[in-house]
Amino acid sequence: MSFRSANFPVANADSSSLPVVVLVGAALVAMAVFAGLAAAALGSMAGHRAIYYVAVLVVFVIGGLVTLTRKEPLRFAFLALIVLFPIASAEIPPGRFELTVFHAVMSALAIGLIWKTLYGPSAAAGPLFPTRALLLAFLLVIPCIVFSRYPLWSLKVFTFKNLSVYFFLLFALYELQREKGFERLVLLLSIASIFLAMGVCIDYFLHMNLSLQGSNVNQSTFSDSGLAIYRAGGFFQDPQKAGAYLACMITFLVLLSARGRFRGLAMRHVVGAAIAFGLVALLMTISRSAILACLGVTAFALLAFNGWNAVVKLVILGAVAAIALAMAMVPLEMWVGMLPATIAERFQLVGQDLGIRITVMWFDTWDMFADHPLTGIGFGSFAPYLMETRPTVFNYYGIGVAEGITYIPNDPESGYLKILYETGILGSAAALIVVGDVLRRAVMMLADRNTNPDTRTELIAASAALATFGT
Repeated sequence: MSFRSANFPVANADSSSLPVVVLVGAALVAMAVFAGLAAAALGSMAGHRAIYYVAVLVVFVIGGLVTLTRKEPLRFAFLALIVLFPIASAEIPPGRFELTVFHAVMSALAIGLIWKTLYGPSAAAGPLFPTRALLLAFLLVIPCIVFSRYPLWSLKVFTFKNLSVYFFLLFALYELQREKGFERLVLLLSIASIFLAMGVCIDYFLHMNLSLQGSNVNQSTFSDSGLAIYRAGGFFQDPQKAGAYLACMITFLVLLSARGRFRGLAMRHVVGAAIAFGLVALLMTISRSAILACLGVTAFALLAFNGWNAVVKLVILGAVAAIALAMAMVPLEMWVGMLPATIAERFQLVGQDLGIRITVMWFDTWDMFADHPLTGIGFGSFAPYLMETRPTVFNYYGIGVAEGITYIPNDPESGYLKILYETGILGSAAALIVVGDVLRRAVMMLADRNTNPDTRTELIAASAALATFGT
């Protein structure tokens, strides 16, 4: 989305950085830590996992050293992180702290950005809170951490996970203000998406979860007929997360391409490849909600936002309604039977999953909210709450019983309920303030006839991607 007309200061090319002595010292410490970890891993012969960790650390250290030589090190590291999305979910050794490469890099970039804002030249960086809505939401979240059931745990999760995502989006906003910034971000995301999709394909055919965090309990299931259903996750580990990412990216890129945003640009071929690889990989995740959301939102957006007149749109809607009515008269089993066996069996499990396990989880979130209605139980506190309140339970909601493992879910598989029980009334109000502000700005720009056509296309595509994610 283009923000060049917005009242946000654009970062100067001549960015200030931390003192050279601090950066060099940090680099030396990082190399020393890497050398120690590499020696320990190779010395104990810990196997492929240790080799993988060493490889990630090599990339991390080399990338850090290269970054120090750049004129704009923070921006360079941010763009490099997008390209390295396939390894962004790799855990930082020793793995006990649940921190990934993404969290580590974004935490470092956040510190650098705050330093620039506080001590750099007046125009060295943009504001940390570009809108009043974001600042108000942040202020509302503070008591949700301080007065939560698990304040220290909540602070850790919010700092390393939630703030990491926020600063990533903030860096993306700054990049969008640059000349050709949107095209640059889309190109990098398309390249990363191609490799992520290839990872899903490798996982599907070789049953090799490339995250090296172990196989996710959601990956292997059995239908009532005994058919084994394997859901590929690739670099994501969790096929649900892989499906959500791929669905959003496909919707985003399809709408941009269909509306001619990259007409005449060489990058359109890369975008097309990302769409093609993404569609294949999305099917391999066998994520029902992601597939349906991607198809439904994309089709609706293509129909709603085009140059056709109202009569043509009504005719198409009538035809679609007639076809849907005719399809509804045919037994569902017949349509499902036309799909590949594993996908068909997966879709037939909808009633079983939602009717028992997920529904019970959703009702349990109300108990969590009732315990702390104003501020919630805290960020990332679903699993700690279950362990504290049900100490004698080892297989929550029956998950992991078939596999013979102990499994504690960390969320109720609903982002909306997650906001409610984690942050209570205050956090929910903060989310509504941000969403309302975004919708208000989007509607105003779409309604304005003077809005640049490219900006309108970018806004439609971004809104559709967010709708896909929230469906």
